[in-house]
Amino acid sequence: MKKILAPLFLFSLFLLLSLPAKAQSSLSLVAIPPRLEITGNPGDVITETIKVRNESTTTQFLNVEIKDIIVKDKDGTPITIDSQHPNRWAAAPWIQVSPTKFKLERGETLALSLTAIIPDDALPGGHYAVVLHSPEAQVGINQSGSSIDANVGSLIYITVPGDIKEDARVVKMTVPPFSEYGPIDVKTEIENFSDLHVKPNGSISVYNWFGKKSDDLPLDSQNIFPYTSRTYENILNRKWLFGRYKAQLEAAYGTTGQLLLATVFFWVIPWKLILIALLTITIIILLVILFKKKRDEKNLKKLENDEISKKAKA
Repeated sequence: MKKILAPLFLFSLFLLLSLPAKAQSSLSLVAIPPRLEITGNPGDVITETIKVRNESTTTQFLNVEIKDIIVKDKDGTPITIDSQHPNRWAAAPWIQVSPTKFKLERGETLALSLTAIIPDDALPGGHYAVVLHSPEAQVGINQSGSSIDANVGSLIYITVPGDIKEDARVVKMTVPPFSEYGPIDVKTEIENFSDLHVKPNGSISVYNWFGKKSDDLPLDSQNIFPYTSRTYENILNRKWLFGRYKAQLEAAYGTTGQLLLATVFFWVIPWKLILIALLTITIIILLVILFKKKRDEKNLKKLENDEISKKAKA
């Protein structure tokens, strides 16, 4: 029995140890750059170089796919779509990459040639795609045993100059209207109504109730795709605050530096601490009054006793 169980145990241990290694190898492809921005006029042919690096411990056999992307959530997460569907922002049909199949040894980096052929009738504005590098075994196994997507890729942003609408707005800016202590969460939602992506650059200034700036919270440098919105989360990371505060957003976007402005007010009152302090002061005052009253009664009684003693002696 021992002769049978020992090999089984070693084989099981080997399988358990090899699963994380497979997951790591499938997740260790790196696309360089993660985002490539190109500007070109209709009819232009533009050639760029992108790279992919194999940081796993195994050889990878890779296929290249080019897909259009859109964004639907407020976190800016790109998702691939079928390039055959009509899409105002499509760029995948314009892009060619060579080679499309290759082997990548562990630690090896390969340069690929990317050519963007901009059609003569290309609409002004932004066009978006992703160049995906997919292992032939496209799904790996993670440590929990569930499947994981092994694709990595470079996002391709192509801007065609022309009559481009640039319009972004702050559609929501929220802060808890009343808090007892910090930190204070500041959430800002910016919607992009432009013909291309925008990247607001600015900060949220926080002023105390005397009008003095107390903090500056920079916006994350993030792109917002056309006709989508993005939520920015900032934290006023201070515990001790008191009074009425103003949070004011000032940011610029677009090629001409248009402004985004928004303001909210909020209160921070440590009311429990104030209540404890008031109760403590009240108790102290009552104790002082009580002590004074007892002292006065004692002094009065002493005076009365002294009078009685004087009358007795007389």
